[in-house]
Amino acid sequence: MPQGALAFRDFRLLFAGVVLISFVMPMQYLTQVFWVQQHYPGSEVMYVGLIGAARGLAMILFGLLGGALADRLERRALLIATQVAALAINAAVAVLMLAMPLGDATILPLLALTFFAAGNMAVDLPARQAATPAIVGMAALPSAITLQMVAQQVTFPLALPLVGYLNDHLEPGQVYALTLLAWVAVLPLLLALRFRSRGTGGAGDGVLRNIRDGLAYTRREPTLFAVVTIVLAIQVLGMPGPATLGPSWMRNVLGLTPTQFGFMAMTWGLGTFAASLFFFWRGHLPGRTATLRAAALGFAAGAIVFAHSRFVPLTAVANFALGFALVGTMVSSTTIAQRTVQEHMRGRVMGLFPLAMGLAMVAALPVGGAAQLTSLQAVFPIMAWLTLATVALVLLAARPRPLPEPTR
Repeated sequence: MPQGALAFRDFRLLFAGVVLISFVMPMQYLTQVFWVQQHYPGSEVMYVGLIGAARGLAMILFGLLGGALADRLERRALLIATQVAALAINAAVAVLMLAMPLGDATILPLLALTFFAAGNMAVDLPARQAATPAIVGMAALPSAITLQMVAQQVTFPLALPLVGYLNDHLEPGQVYALTLLAWVAVLPLLLALRFRSRGTGGAGDGVLRNIRDGLAYTRREPTLFAVVTIVLAIQVLGMPGPATLGPSWMRNVLGLTPTQFGFMAMTWGLGTFAASLFFFWRGHLPGRTATLRAAALGFAAGAIVFAHSRFVPLTAVANFALGFALVGTMVSSTTIAQRTVQEHMRGRVMGLFPLAMGLAMVAALPVGGAAQLTSLQAVFPIMAWLTLATVALVLLAARPRPLPEPTR
């Protein structure tokens, strides 16, 4: 049954922490976007792209490192350390946004702190994913993955209208500072964890050797290679438009106010929420390769509609479909990867998922630059059709095989 993962005390604590962090993450990113729009209106698209690129570059660099650390260190201690660092970094970001000590040049240290915050998150993600089988076992792993997605997505539609409302009534720096309250609860939850899970691979070698071995292992394993390639195609080509640069599209092309944007963005969150509940109740679907194929093609189709629509209700439907399909892609790809990978490589393989997210964010910089030189209306359709073409080619060339049902 899907509820099986909740029977484990440590998973319930981890689950609660994911809910809190997932609530503040979209609030932090969108508040930074509103801060840029307020203080740098003439360079908004480029600076939003730079924020995305800083986050993405950090996730590329630290995702591989985080995967190697998750295979070398005690994972509970690593999770606690990353969240202590997250609190410190985000507090510094709030101070910069409130005080602007360097005037217009404040964007430079803010980009640097954004880089380190994303890098810290890229270390946290593979450690959390690699620790999950040690907490719940392999039989309950699919439900645990789905529940973590539910924890992330149930908060998403709630956070977006709130962040729009708060930024209509408070300064962005004040809103960002409010998000720090989440760690008042997150840190005690992590400190209460009892499980121990030490990585079993690569401790005798250097970290760079660990990273190389993880990449080589993924390339040799056909199912893992196919799954990672599909995720990369969705993240790098599909995500920069509607996700990273979506706020600028909705403000500048559709003409929405911050509050209206919050409700429009909520449709993406509703799509992710609906998908999370769907896969929670249909727990046998995430491990099927047909689910991954359908979700990847569905995301590409949603991106095409989003890019061509100027009719707000149709854009809302496309945004809902994008959120639904993205969850389907990530739940199925993560489940298949977790059930395929050998234990001594688990952290390094799971570290490729934040790397894919990082590549999506870095891709926002050239996409944002091209949109600054031409227009968002010209660039978004090109990216959407490239997404469909690339996903179709990948699905024809790479066919991940179905997996047997796991045992405890």
